[in-house]
Amino acid sequence: MPISCGKALSYSEIHSLEIKYNISLPYDYREFLEKYNGFVVKSPDFSELRYDGVDEGIIAFHALFGMGIQNHYNDIVYHNENFLNEIDFLKEKIIIGDDPGGNYFLIINVDDEKGVYYWDRTHLHSEDDIQNFSISEKNDSGNIYKITDDFSSFCDLVFETTVELGMEISNDI
Repeated sequence: MPISCGKALSYSEIHSLEIKYNISLPYDYREFLEKYNGFVVKSPDFSELRYDGVDEGIIAFHALFGMGIQNHYNDIVYHNENFLNEIDFLKEKIIIGDDPGGNYFLIINVDDEKGVYYWDRTHLHSEDDIQNFSISEKNDSGNIYKITDDFSSFCDLVFETTVELGMEISNDI
């Protein structure tokens, strides 16, 4: 099962992203962009992450977006330009990845809310009995679930899953 990564970003490219979206990116996420600039599960096209906040105990994972990626569906600017305004009620947030069904992973970098979150934008888990969300929806935006306190922990969760599935990494997104 292949995983594709982008070409490393420079400090100035990452800084331009911070300015564009008015966010101070966490150090560990900046390091990820400098090294990988994205991470896409190519085959079968997603993996499953363990998360106890929903009924089945899993959420799907497809990609962590990169910047300047040829396929705009894997590009961080494309997704933020088109969907970030739906959660304008949150400060210091950025869409960083997705599942295969139109839901997103976010970084929120506000003091008491710092971490990586799963945004149930399509209401996939709205009928679940377990809805351990951290931020309730506003204006039909979908609930937002905190996955980890920091990006490094989130990456550990993603890499643990991909290693279990025997995925190989290449630099071609």
